[in-house]
Amino acid sequence: MVQIERDKKAALVSIVVTAFLVLIKYSVGILSGSIALLADAIHSFTDVISSIGVFIGLKISSRKPTETFPYGFYKAENIVSLFLALAIFYAGYEIVLTSVEKFEEVVLTNVTAAILVAVASLILTLLLSSYKLKVGRELNSPSMTADGKHTRADVYASAVVLLGILGNYLGFYSLDQIAGILISVFIFKSGYGILKDSIKVLLDASIDYESLHRIREIASDVHGVRKIHSLKARGSGKFIFVELEIETNLRDLERAHLLSDKIEENIKSELKNVDKVIIHIEPVEKEFMRYAVPCTENYGMRSKVSWHFGEAEYFCIFDIKTSDKELTDMRFVKNPFVALEKRKGLKVAELLVSHNIDKLITKESIAKKSAFYVLEDACVEFEETDVDTLGEIIEKLWR
Repeated sequence: MVQIERDKKAALVSIVVTAFLVLIKYSVGILSGSIALLADAIHSFTDVISSIGVFIGLKISSRKPTETFPYGFYKAENIVSLFLALAIFYAGYEIVLTSVEKFEEVVLTNVTAAILVAVASLILTLLLSSYKLKVGRELNSPSMTADGKHTRADVYASAVVLLGILGNYLGFYSLDQIAGILISVFIFKSGYGILKDSIKVLLDASIDYESLHRIREIASDVHGVRKIHSLKARGSGKFIFVELEIETNLRDLERAHLLSDKIEENIKSELKNVDKVIIHIEPVEKEFMRYAVPCTENYGMRSKVSWHFGEAEYFCIFDIKTSDKELTDMRFVKNPFVALEKRKGLKVAELLVSHNIDKLITKESIAKKSAFYVLEDACVEFEETDVDTLGEIIEKLWR
């Protein structure tokens, strides 16, 4: 059995249900003489055409990119939404025109049937609009969401139709035509919202501020990102395209590439329907590099370098200016995890990350150990040494 994607299935359901409503509303509208019911039938027929357009738009937008259209066909959905808005405006115009032309006291016939149809239309339309809005929002489909909003406007229109027919039944014979005019107000309002959203996407307007702010937070939280220079994001159909320009102290191209992959992975895991994240990386000229060295004691430059990373009694953390290699801000941090039986290396690595170190110099290789992955994730560089004292390490850095 052929599987139909959820958004296309929703469009097909909409076509079938709305076509059924058109048939019964038009038939009973003719029998009863209700202008509001006939106008609502015309409006619903426009919905059928719109839903067919949405289905076609979804089919087109799901096509794979080609050489001529390397960015895909995602905006086909927004183009369909644009025409859908124009169809809504036209339907509103027709309803106003019909109601004004026949604005006279008309006593309806077969009122019971007309009331039943109006009630059934209201209930079915409410269920259908809720279904389409749910699918559209979950899939971030602009055309399906637009169609759902259009159908939600129909709920109010159906309620007005029902009131107009009931009013006519109670002797207020002009209410049926007034109901037809009021329906158009709901229609024009819905059409304006859809038209505005469609044009914004087609002109590559930015996505909403809340989503932009969330993207900035996600990228900023990745270790290695020093600053975000620019952030742009736009919608295309149901998908989002993001462009970031970040500043990092990483020099190694492979590590910078891993940083870029990490940012993209985090953004896509947090936000739905992000199709592509383009990241431009700008290396930063830091004023200083921050180093960490495990030591067995706190004797300043005479301190011995520890052979064991996790069991070091102290860690010397110091800064060296990149301009003249001047040593600044040397301090010793006592290892609070030295007595732990397990995971001491992991805990030490987390401690060093909290001190924002740029490079770790050790005698012991920590490659592929738990501490290694913590530090690597924080974009900390590594260097192994064979010298015995802290002074010798700093002397080599001065050269």
